[in-house]
Amino acid sequence: MNRNTVLQPERKPLAILCILAVLALLWATLWPFNPHPKNEVAWLPDANGIRFGYGGIAFTQTALRPQPGTAAATGCAIEMLLSPATNVDKAATILTFSAENNPEGVMLRQWRSSLLVFLSSRSGPLKVKFTESDVFGILQPKRFVLVTISSGPQGTTFYADGKPVSEAPKFRVLPTDLYRQIVMGSSPTNFQSWQGQVRGLAVYDTELTAAEVSAHYADWITGDAVETATVARRDHHLNHAVARYGFSERSGGEVHSEVASAPPITIPRSFTLPRKPMLDNPVNEFDASKIWVRDVVENIIGFMPLGFVLGGYFALSRSRGMAILVATLCGGFLSFTIELLQYYIPRRGSGWTDVITNSTGTLLGALLARPQLVWAALRLVNLVPSKNRREATG
Repeated sequence: MNRNTVLQPERKPLAILCILAVLALLWATLWPFNPHPKNEVAWLPDANGIRFGYGGIAFTQTALRPQPGTAAATGCAIEMLLSPATNVDKAATILTFSAENNPEGVMLRQWRSSLLVFLSSRSGPLKVKFTESDVFGILQPKRFVLVTISSGPQGTTFYADGKPVSEAPKFRVLPTDLYRQIVMGSSPTNFQSWQGQVRGLAVYDTELTAAEVSAHYADWITGDAVETATVARRDHHLNHAVARYGFSERSGGEVHSEVASAPPITIPRSFTLPRKPMLDNPVNEFDASKIWVRDVVENIIGFMPLGFVLGGYFALSRSRGMAILVATLCGGFLSFTIELLQYYIPRRGSGWTDVITNSTGTLLGALLARPQLVWAALRLVNLVPSKNRREATG
């Protein structure tokens, strides 16, 4: 009896299962396909500042520029008056100083109640090094805090509400690290949404002393607007400032700096990532975290059913080795197509890591798809008649 004739009853249900598996994966990875989701950023109704919801972002269109005569500056500082909406179990990016050749140059992230500060350096497209300094317990939900990061030749000092809370002698931010595009509310390259309120942001091209940090804290908290202050007070506010955003507009799509040369922060109507890569390389995507490992495992397991049914279907007309190869190639092509389409979905990532892990899952599923196991599975769910029924009706 011809082998294809014997296995013909399994062909149709396996073909249907293959189609259903592909549709399920497309739905899980691409739905809803919305390339222009609403940008969840709103002005505070009763105070200066903006609120970031889940899926909110704001950024400058151009980079910060150094002030004339500050080329030899050796220190810098960042001030940010913010209030997290909640504790988060995975890192959410609050603020990034981003450049085309180093998209995640300086990042401020929240993890639970801690502030994580990352510096990235690149010596090539696949050689990225991250340096991290953490400050624990200063980001409490629904409580405003002025975070100050002051860095100079002796290292970096972290302040909360004008008081020093941590020192990192070997961790240093250079002024040139901050002459970049400002991105707030999410990573510029992938969806790492932060939720909370921001009422002030300032960048300085000098290291701030403890007395200056304390004085600036008093200025931010009292809301002493620069535009209504005396000339002396204005000079105090803007001394060595590269940019200072008071978020006093309360409407519109731009936040203007009190330093005239600094670019405005744009609040786009739709959520978009300004530096999202298409098919990012695995080195950039690697995170060395439990969340990254979990995503890898989920991606492998998620494509194993597809590999199983594809392997079983192709085994009906090909050798087992060829069936495994064709099934893996089909799974890899599907994953590649999904990653290309996800580039146009701002809340989804697009990278080679998923293509690799999805292809691996397809391969493992195809390896498990031995004919006897596939037929037993189909009979178990009554997609093909049992052996006794086939013999009785034969």
